[in-house]
Amino acid sequence: MRDRHVVTLLASVVLALLLGTGFAQNNAIQFRSEIYVVSQVTLQDGTKEERFTAATEAIPGQVVEYRIFAINAGETTLPQGAVQITVPVQAHLQYVANSATPTSDRVITEFSVDGQTFSAPPVIVVVAGERKVAEPTEYTTIRWTLLVPMEPGQEEPFYYRATLVN
Repeated sequence: MRDRHVVTLLASVVLALLLGTGFAQNNAIQFRSEIYVVSQVTLQDGTKEERFTAATEAIPGQVVEYRIFAINAGETTLPQGAVQITVPVQAHLQYVANSATPTSDRVITEFSVDGQTFSAPPVIVVVAGERKVAEPTEYTTIRWTLLVPMEPGQEEPFYYRATLVN
């Protein structure tokens, strides 16, 4: 059943994370992830609220939120700009616009459609010799660069959402 296959795809993001930073190879950066299906619930007073359910399975059309936590498990402070977390948007998922941890004075958030060239939105691509702005649903990879030193034991959260497609 295809929906059960998607569960494997959702859980595989942790393995992909290990490839996202050079510090992972010497175990300075460790990762923890949480994956949720996001639902809109209408309350009795008519207002809407988001609910989060741990993702054990998902069906097409559902929004999935990834919460990725990078922890400096090493004994030394990692310098500003040295920690980059790169995460692929898994197959059968499309990135939800404006859902990633935003650029701030602590982090730069960039996107890619090819997994190699990154930029802040708008992401420009060349199609048939013409430049165009890529739609957020075309993003295949997200990269965060930490702009502050990362102390031993420090944990930094990174979030993004994607919609499961057929």
